[in-house]
Amino acid sequence: MGPVILRGEPAKLASFYGDGYSGSGSGYGDGYSGSGYGYGYSGYGYGYGDGSGDGSGDGYGSKTYWQATILNFAAKWPEAQREKLNAAKLSGATIAFWRSSDDGLPSNGGKKIEPAAPGVIHTSPGPLQTCHSGTLHATLIPPKWKGTRWWIVALHGEVVGDEEKYGCLKREILGEAL
Repeated sequence: MGPVILRGEPAKLASFYGDGYSGSGSGYGDGYSGSGYGYGYSGYGYGYGDGSGDGSGDGYGSKTYWQATILNFAAKWPEAQREKLNAAKLSGATIAFWRSSDDGLPSNGGKKIEPAAPGVIHTSPGPLQTCHSGTLHATLIPPKWKGTRWWIVALHGEVVGDEEKYGCLKREILGEAL
């Protein structure tokens, strides 16, 4: 089952104090319990509740999350582009994201290359190492990088690095993500 998106207005927060026909009341809570009372036409009441929770994250999402979005982005592509994506996966290519400027050129310090568009293949003579100008890059954590356009790419051949920053010598632009 995919993610559930809830829409609507957030609940209105009730005041701690009020009076008139509905009575008045006060309340207290510390994250683990709470109580309150009221008087007037509505009478007296007491309540109790509990709960706890924790969480962590780095603000960019995870490899697993971003990989899961690829098929959703590709769903809007023409059939031929979706077939290229499937063929790239079957060939063992690493599927990832690459971000470019508005004009399809590198935004994170790369060399001048052919502007990105579906079907464009970028190649480099190397050497193959991340953070080197002879290497083509991609990522599975796209918010971490600069660029106004997001592309889904296939990295063919040997790939170095990790989900934050992959490097290769042949990168195929499969389609635009956003």
